[in-house]
Amino acid sequence: MLPERFTVGLTPLPTAARVARKRSALRVRIISAFISLALLIGILVFLNPGWPAGLVVGFVAVWVVITATWMTIIVVGLHRAKKDLASISHGDAFYIDGTGIEFIHPEPIRASWADINALRITGSSLGAGPSLVMEATGDRTVRIPLSFVDASPSAIDSATSARSLGRVRVDVSGMDRMM
Repeated sequence: MLPERFTVGLTPLPTAARVARKRSALRVRIISAFISLALLIGILVFLNPGWPAGLVVGFVAVWVVITATWMTIIVVGLHRAKKDLASISHGDAFYIDGTGIEFIHPEPIRASWADINALRITGSSLGAGPSLVMEATGDRTVRIPLSFVDASPSAIDSATSARSLGRVRVDVSGMDRMM
């Protein structure tokens, strides 16, 4: 027999791991920038290839642009990951029971099975990753990244299907585009 209510909790673990990966990538990028700068200076000073000043300035400019671009990409990704981590509170994300779905996070919304138009997974694999989206009548939509919750899409689908008596299923066809 199924428990009356399936609880999906919030978990910061995947997002905290993302922050750690971004911090590590930033450290590696800083170290590689210093190493490549040292190599460039070493070539110019010790090997003295006799390149014209325009070529040297060109190499330095290319190094600056590439380094600045990668640093910016990594810093923006780290900022977004930290922002996502700060937005994850403790407790429950949503409940699935015999009457419908009740979201607690990111905003409180309750929808009965008859009111739910779609329950699907959309988004990209970038950033916080794909999200579970519930669309209900009255233009009520709620979205939560799957990396914020402690249940897999298959567990959510099973709970939804069982408690709605097969009326509502999680549409995972959007995940095909992510793979």
